[in-house]
This record gives sequence, structure tokens and C-alpha cells, in this order.
Amino acid sequence: MSSVQNLWRQLVQRRLWPVAVLLLAGLAVAPVMLAKDPEPVAATPPAPAKTGDNELAEQPIVTPAADTRGRRIVIGKRKNPFAMPKPDDPTETTDQPSASVVRTAGGGDSAKPSSSGGGGGSSTPSSGSSPAPAPAPAAVDPTPAPQPKTYAVHELTVRFGTSDDLSRRTLKRLQPLPSAAQPVLIYMGVLKDGKTAVFLVDHGVEPVGDGECMPRPDDCETIRLRAGETEFLDVKDETGAVTEQYQLDLLKIHKGTTASAAKASASSRSGARIVRARAAHDGPAGYRFDAARGTLERRGHALRSSVAHLSSGLG
Repeated sequence: MSSVQNLWRQLVQRRLWPVAVLLLAGLAVAPVMLAKDPEPVAATPPAPAKTGDNELAEQPIVTPAADTRGRRIVIGKRKNPFAMPKPDDPTETTDQPSASVVRTAGGGDSAKPSSSGGGGGSSTPSSGSSPAPAPAPAAVDPTPAPQPKTYAVHELTVRFGTSDDLSRRTLKRLQPLPSAAQPVLIYMGVLKDGKTAVFLVDHGVEPVGDGECMPRPDDCETIRLRAGETEFLDVKDETGAVTEQYQLDLLKIHKGTTASAAKASASSRSGARIVRARAAHDGPAGYRFDAARGTLERRGHALRSSVAHLSSGLG
């Protein structure tokens, strides 16, 4: 009995004693319920056997609907599926789509736009609506596009002028600066390296700057300049007083886009006349123009090459 008491105390402490009471009551009632005899089930009478050819149910599953008029009721308009459709009446206004199907003579169907304005998807405007305005043409700029500038062989881009009035310009071979009436400098051409420009200096002009004087600094007959260098030119009168001052900035030496280098030999007629007059008075300058290459060559080198060629021919 101690084990039963301990179990009961644990159920009381855990508040499970109502469940234990219900279980005990069920155990007491279960034998009584099982001892009773069940009521007999009433026997179902067998279905009568069907005789004859028709062994199906006496009544059909679906009963036919009563037709009071003796014919089938058709919902909607009666139509013959083999008849040709009638053409649409243009005067009739309906809410049909904007395109109707018309059977052609070959048996095919083609879409025919409808002239009725009832449908919302009709693409044909009605007689009362105005057509949409055409878009305005795009504005065309009458100004032609600037063409790329072309340069002669070894044409220069320089800045020249007085210290307070420098102007950018291009300079071709034998072109004088600032003008043919007052030639302070004359552009003679470019040496073989293609990077050194040679200028003939007029009498009474003293150059000072980045250029190299030839044949020597105290006797400056020509000056050599490269791109990015600057030369200052003092023009003196017979008494040695400075009357004008000019500045020359060599910006770029262009390779040129002309057909041949020989075209650079006739760039300036006025400059050519000045050079010939200078040669007639003081003798030829220290450079010779090679028309085949379009470059300048020192006369001393040209003379030595001619003598060497002559000697090889005599030998």
C-alpha cells in the first residue's frame, strides 16, 4: 500500500488526481458496458430480380425537357453556316470593330477597314475631326562645317610683331617679315633634320635671343630657330640708334600636305626678289635649297659633295 500512497501523493502534488479519478471510473464502467448484448440488426430484404430484355433502371437518369411547340428552341438569330455573308451597309452605324472580314473570289479572307465611326479602335478619322498637324522639320544649320586647314611643305606657325602687338600667322618659304617693303627677316627654309628653321637677317638688324647666329655671333647673316624658341630683333639706323623692336616666336614647323616638296620653292615672289638682290650685292647666302627634298643645305657641304662626285667620275 505504500507504493499506492506514494503514487497518490505525487498525483495530488502535481494536480493530476482528477485524471486518475476519471481513469478509475472508466475502468469500473468498462466491464458493465461490455457485458450487455447488442441489439439485433434488421435484415435488408433482397432486391427483386429483373426479368425481360430491359434490365436497366425503370426511369432514365436525365429526363428530356418538355418541348411545348414541338421544335428546338434556338437562342439568338438563326443563320445558315453555308450561306455567303451579306456586305455591310455603309449607312448603318454599329459598334462593330473598325475592320471586317470579306471573303474574296479566290476563297480567302481579307481585312477591310470599316468607315463607321462607332468603334473606339477605328484608325479612320471621322469627317468632323481635323487631322493631326505634321511635325515641324528639324532646323538645319546653314553654316557649313569648317574644313581642316592644309599647310605647305615646312610651313611655319609663328607669333610676330612688336612687344605690345603680337599676332599669330603662318609663314611660307621666302616670305619676308613684317612685309616686303620692310624686310627685317626672310624665312629661307628648314634644314635636313626637319626641326630647324633658317631666317635671313637684313642689314642693320641685331638679333638677340634663343636663335643661333651663323656664320658667327658678331657677323649674324642668318639665325636658326626651333619650335618653342624666341628671338628679339632690334632695327638700328645708320647712327646705331634702335628705331624698331620686334619679337619672333616659332610655334610649330608643319610637315605639309602638298603633293611634292618642290612646291615650297615658289612660295613668295617678293621674298625671292629680295634674296636675289641680296646675293647680287653681297654674294650668295650660306645655304642652297634642295628642291627634291624641300630642305636647305650648307653651300660648303654642297661644294665638297660636288667636288667628290667630279673626282670619282674622273677616276
